Amino acid sequence: MRIGIDLGGSHIGVGLVDEEKILYKYEKNFIKEDKKDIKQAIKSYISEAIQNIPKLENLKNIEMIGISMPRKNT
Repeated sequence: MRIGIDLGGSHIGVGLVDEEKILYKYEKNFIKEDKKDIKQAIKSYISEAIQNIPKLENLKNIEMIGISMPRKNT
């Protein structure tokens, strides 16, 4: 199993996937309050999402974590 994290400018998505399908998906939009301490908001959202993955007893079953995020156009 793998965990994918999609960090956007206005939202965050965390998913648990196997070879063929998405097993669990968590998405949350950032609110105005989050932007005051965005680092803490990101950590909290990722932690909350991972802790709520059904059937995930520990992270030993996770073979990879991928993170995607926007980049600044130059």
